[in-house]
Amino acid sequence: KKIVKREDLRKGKTSAPATYTAPAQVQHAPQSVAAAPTAAAVAPAVTQKSIQDRIGWNPDQTPNAPKATAKASGVAEPNKTLFVENLPGEATDTMLSMLFRQYPGCQEVRVIPGRNVAFVDYQNEYQAGMAMQGLQGFAMTPEVKLALSYARK
Repeated sequence: KKIVKREDLRKGKTSAPATYTAPAQVQHAPQSVAAAPTAAAVAPAVTQKSIQDRIGWNPDQTPNAPKATAKASGVAEPNKTLFVENLPGEATDTMLSMLFRQYPGCQEVRVIPGRNVAFVDYQNEYQAGMAMQGLQGFAMTPEVKLALSYARK
């Protein structure tokens, strides 16, 4: 008996409607317990590679998504260092470190005393972009919101 996938039925790839009724007859028969493993053996196993191929994902590709968004918004060239402005006066290294370490890749936080600014280093520009996107406008206090941008090189 021929096994017909639902996708094939929707797309009209089968010519004989009798092939569709065959699996329905097997389901109510007592042999369905024995037929289930053979049907599973015929269907291809879903692997990580097949999923990646289907969605067009390449694990080896370089992360360049932040570059497109940065050029569109007119900010500095993306890099792995973020420039944090509009810090409240009571902000400390520890506070900022706890805040920015929520995002993977955070390496160092440097607060510039007396200027209410800081620099935050990440392992790569993609991780810096994710942190910038997540923390842009974060309210350190009810009246003070952070302003993040890429640092000039």
